[in-house]
Parts: sequence; structure tokens; C-alpha cells
Amino acid sequence: MANNGQTDTAVLGAMLSERAAVNVRLALVADAQQWQLHHGQVTLDGDTPVKERAWRYSTASFLELRLPGPTVAALLRGDEQDIHGLQVVAPGPPASSASTSRLRGQEEWGRVTTPWPRTEWTINRDANTLQPGQDLLVGDGPSFLNFDQALSAFLHQRPHNNNAGGSDLWRIVLPQRAGWLSQITVGPDLLTAVVDGEALDGAVLELSWAAGNERQSADSAGAYRFTLPHGLAHDSLLMLRRDDQRLDWRHFPAPTYGLARDASVVWEQPGPELDLLLTNGEGKYLECKREVPEGESRKKMLKTIAAFASQDGGTVLIGVRDDLQIVGLPEGATVDKQVLQVVSMIRDSLEPVPAYEPRVIDHDGKKVIAIEVSGGGQMYAYRDRDSKRPEFYVRVGPNTVPARHHEIAAGFRQAPTATTF
Repeated sequence: MANNGQTDTAVLGAMLSERAAVNVRLALVADAQQWQLHHGQVTLDGDTPVKERAWRYSTASFLELRLPGPTVAALLRGDEQDIHGLQVVAPGPPASSASTSRLRGQEEWGRVTTPWPRTEWTINRDANTLQPGQDLLVGDGPSFLNFDQALSAFLHQRPHNNNAGGSDLWRIVLPQRAGWLSQITVGPDLLTAVVDGEALDGAVLELSWAAGNERQSADSAGAYRFTLPHGLAHDSLLMLRRDDQRLDWRHFPAPTYGLARDASVVWEQPGPELDLLLTNGEGKYLECKREVPEGESRKKMLKTIAAFASQDGGTVLIGVRDDLQIVGLPEGATVDKQVLQVVSMIRDSLEPVPAYEPRVIDHDGKKVIAIEVSGGGQMYAYRDRDSKRPEFYVRVGPNTVPARHHEIAAGFRQAPTATTF
């Protein structure tokens, strides 16, 4: 996420008031004779039409509709409004400022990804805000096990995820469609960037790295190419800009796996991607194994995966020695069978099973298995086959060590139980 800051809510209110209409999705909780806002999502998207939806239950309602900007501004101030026949009020007192974030294209935040950059303003829900019940929801809408399940389905059409908590009362989104990078293809000696946008006049595409940079005019949609005589340099930055205004960008550091992968970046030959990953060596986010481990080495790998999941994510590379030499999987080994072997280990030994993705990377004819583990926002346990006792681990530099009592307690306290967005 880039360009974090604060914006006065009065400025947001004025911006909303100037707009004839905005697209809104509201999650409401019944409170006596009125409905209290639990989450409001506003998209400042010009005249883009919205398909109206209304799910109504006795204790909760979910609305998607187009509202006058001044109406939403009044809600933001804390004024009660009649919306779709419901008396709606935002819990007070109103916040004085909103967190501001400028996100590049394809950057995921709060389970939302867009092809183009966007600016988002968020206001957190007060700790004393009325909390939704967790009873079954049955009414004028699909039936759900509880409020969290309904909210996630309404906002994202995805199952509720306890590992992705949210506390936003308001989320206001302004798409930035002047120009964006719709796809970047990285080959061994060529980078191709496909540029799209609605206002590209005067735009420039720049590739920068520690030893230099190259620029070319990008004032129309299309494909632009940069030759890479020595491959893509570590820490390269691809920037679409107009004068001192950044439109969209991609950064190519040593990848930190465990984060959402950027769907717009295609590694035509995955070898360079693996080289970048190995640039910084084994550490908090990377563990290397010569082959699919057995015995004590197997236990260590599983403990490391549990540690990755309990913290910020990471990657296990199988087919790479501790000295970072890429040796590939043993000859004659069936790659698919070895991937399934690792998947079975994780399923049988970790609780709960963390979010991860196994990938096979071909590096100069050598096959390497990458187990990309997502950080889960809670503690994950390794269960020994014999004792069946749960064990908790964390990553300290390149080492996996037992978690201390306060780390375990903190991990369970941060396991989200609030609504997911």
C-alpha cells in the first residue's frame, strides 16, 4: 500500500455533496426504531450504473443502490436519513478524519482488487458500536448462518474468512482510470508492459533500477517494450507517469511470497523470478530444502510453514540447497507426486490448515517446488504424529523457534472474530 495519510472528514463530506449520485452498499443492524450503519461502502464512479439489491432480515439489512451524494454526506456527518424506507443513522460521534491510501493497480486491500489504481478513504468503527448478532438470518434474501457470512457474500460473493478481519465503518473508493498497467510480461531479456487508460496524453513509461533508467512516451494505449540485456535487475521500478504525477507502478524487489500474487505480472520464464527471490538468501520469509524432506527434516519444514502462517507468510523452496544453489528435484522423481506428498504433510500435521499455494518453477530445466504460505492473522499449530500435542512456532530471522507464551496469547487475541470485508 502506498501514500498513507489522513483526510479531514469535512473534505470528504464536501466531495460527496458535490456529486449528484454515488454507488453505495450498506450493511445495517436493527436498533430499536432505526437501523444503525455497520459498514458503508461508497464508490465515486461517475455515472456507472449499479444493479440494486436489498436483502432484509429482522435484525439486519443489506442494501446496494445509487444515492444522492448529499444524502451520503449527511450520513457521514451522523445525520439520520431515510433510505429505502429505513431510518438509517451512523453511530456517533462522527470521526474527524479518515485514513487515506493510494493503491496501485492490482493491489489487494480488504479483499478488493481492481485493474486500475484507486484512492481509498476508511473510517474505523467505534469500539462501542452496536455489534450484529450471530443468529441465523432468514428473510427477504438468501439464508445465512450468521451476519458475517451474509456480509461477505453481499460485498465480495466469497465465503467469510476469519483470517481477514475488518473494522471499517466507512470505505470510500475513487477509481483512478487516467492510465494503468494492465499486464507486464517479464522474459529473460525483455519486459513488455501493456498500458491502458482514459487520459494518457503526455504519459511516460519509465523503468528504473540502481544503475540507471529508461523512458519512453506512452501517450496511447498499447504494448511498450524494454530490453533487458542482463535480465530484470533486483529492485527495479516500472512507473507510468505524467510529469510529477504517478499514474500506476510495479515494483520488482526480491518477492516476499505469502502475499497476494499480482495477476497482471506474467513471468514468461519463471527462472528470473526465482533468481530475484533468492537474492536476499534464507531469512524470515524464505526456507530452502534440497528435496522433499523426511524424518526430522520433515518436521522442521512443517514447523516453518506453521511459523510462516502464524506471522506474515513466506515460501519454502524444495530443490534448492542451503547455500542457495538451485539443484532441482531428484532426477526420475515425479513432480506431481512430490507436490501431493507435501500437500498431504501439511493437511495431516498443521491445524488449522493455512492458506498456501504450491507451484512448480522451471529454472534452466531444473524443477523447483515453491510452497507459498499466506500470513493468516492467527496462530497455526504443528501436531507431532506421536504426541498429538499442538506446538506453536515463529520465525526469527532464518530460524524457526518455539513461540513464547505471550506470542501465542497475542496470536490468539488477534484472530479476527469481527466482520470480514
